[in-house]
Amino acid sequence: MDSFDLRLRDRVHLALHNVVSQTGLGGLRPVRVSRNGPQFDLDIQGHRLRVPSALLWRSYRRGWAARMQRLAAEFGLDGTFMLTPGDTVIDIGANVGDFALLAAGQGAQVLCLDGDPVVVECLNANTAKLPQITTDCVILWKEACELTFYSAPGKADSSIFLPPGEGVAAFTAQAQTLDEVVARHGLGEIALLKMDAEGAEPEVLQGAAEVLKRTRHVAIDTGPERNGAETGAECAEILRAAGFTLLPAPATKRRMTFASRIA
Repeated sequence: MDSFDLRLRDRVHLALHNVVSQTGLGGLRPVRVSRNGPQFDLDIQGHRLRVPSALLWRSYRRGWAARMQRLAAEFGLDGTFMLTPGDTVIDIGANVGDFALLAAGQGAQVLCLDGDPVVVECLNANTAKLPQITTDCVILWKEACELTFYSAPGKADSSIFLPPGEGVAAFTAQAQTLDEVVARHGLGEIALLKMDAEGAEPEVLQGAAEVLKRTRHVAIDTGPERNGAETGAECAEILRAAGFTLLPAPATKRRMTFASRIA
């Protein structure tokens, strides 16, 4: 390991990337990594982002604009869902905040929710200068209860479901429902509910009956994060029962569930 906590092959990968990116080959762009205490800063085309693991540089290897375009396509902000200035967005599984930065850039007021305190430290650093973004470290579930949470910030896999691979840190904490959290923050109409809950999507929706009543659009990552199982069918059933119409999923690598209230 080096000062970046990267294995030799990962250090070589980063070094080669930054050499090749000087040519622009394959759309690659330089990513500079520096340590910031226990965390790391990524410098990408004039943007600085705090992250819990240096390995996360790989998400930005084609540059900041490409990362934002990818997130916009994955979560419907490329034209599927329209935001207007002042709209409220709830970002569940906000991680380090890059989606929140995208939504705020379109004029939204964003409530970021994430259950991993390590990740939320980075999220707070990345959004501290933006008053339109609010953060809250909270574990969401279908009811208020005590749960075990597994912290895997290096892979963006923190979840109440044990992520695959090597052992990860675990802690016990009080979970809350989305209805409780949104009531505490005093939010009204929700333009977009974005969710990446690492397998807990059905339970989060079950704890959001009141929030869903005043939500216009939903974009949920329902990929195989629940011990290898997808959650699209369960989420679709809950959303239909709540009065939503399912929309075609975007043509991206993520397994997404899109829905809207259509008058």
